[in-house]
Amino acid sequence: VGAALPVDVLTYEEKTLSAILRVISSGLVKLWSALTLLGSYQNRRCAFRVLQASPFLLALSGNSRELVL
Repeated sequence: VGAALPVDVLTYEEKTLSAILRVISSGLVKLWSALTLLGSYQNRRCAFRVLQASPFLLALSGNSRELVL
C-alpha cells in the first residue's frame, strides 16, 4: 500500500503455473522482493521460483544450453 509498480504479465500457462513478467529494470529488485515476501494469497500458501531474468525479452524465448545445430 502506498507504492505501485507497473508489472506486465506477458504470458501465463495455467498447466505449469508459470508466467513471464515484464517490469522496468529499476523495479526488478522491488518485484523480486515482493515475490519473496509473499507467503500466502487468499488464505492459500504460495511460493515463487524465478527461473530466468534478462534485460532482453528475446533471451527468454529459448535456452542456449539446449541449442542444437
